[in-house]
Amino acid sequence: MQIFISTGEVSGDLQGSLLVAALRKQAIAAGLELEIVALGGDKMAAAGAILLGNTSEIGSFGLLESLPFVLPTLQVQRRAIAYLKQNPPDLVVLIDYMGPNLGIGNYLRRQMPQVPIVYYIAPQVWVSSITLGNTERIIHVCDKLLAIFPEEARYFQDKGAKVTWVGHPLVDRIEHFPSREAARRQLGIADDAIAVALLPASRHQELKYLLPVMFQAAQIMQAKLPQVHFWIPLSLEIYRERIEKQIQRYGL
Repeated sequence: MQIFISTGEVSGDLQGSLLVAALRKQAIAAGLELEIVALGGDKMAAAGAILLGNTSEIGSFGLLESLPFVLPTLQVQRRAIAYLKQNPPDLVVLIDYMGPNLGIGNYLRRQMPQVPIVYYIAPQVWVSSITLGNTERIIHVCDKLLAIFPEEARYFQDKGAKVTWVGHPLVDRIEHFPSREAARRQLGIADDAIAVALLPASRHQELKYLLPVMFQAAQIMQAKLPQVHFWIPLSLEIYRERIEKQIQRYGL
């Protein structure tokens, strides 16, 4: 059996990797041969997917800000479609990543109507005040929608989608999280230290616009609380140098 999974950005790569691991586990238990090809990132590849293109580094938002990423996104899409033409999958799973995934979904609807499409973690139009017909487009491209929130399931069901609420995948991960004390030991944080996490998200534009504001706030905190120590997760290795330079610039 061959499954094609399409997602983008750091969050999609994480959710995709959890799905790949779960599918492979189920396949082994059922005695099935399973091949998963994907658009995703390093986490999905590490979980066992064959990457047709890495989409975790080309996520963006905004209009003008997104222009540098249009061509790379189109190239990845074309590569995936060319592969699917030659190797029609048994199942397609779309994870978030609305623009590119709707493009791929619409192509498959026209050219390979026999291939079932599942939208897992649909774009969050159900909490947006500006849907602009995106709800109908999402429903149109998929045979089944798997929702991670109850309200999400109700929203799409009311709109006529075939939907099942499956719960949030991160709930399973929480069971394996270390305790606060264990986590602080692993990170080398003293019991009496003040540790503050700065979370600027993972897109290029988010680092560009949010990080300076966060670091300015951190400067104020540091001036009042000299013992404070800041932590920032590295969502992608390509951001390391940029973030380190900013840390030095703001004297954090």
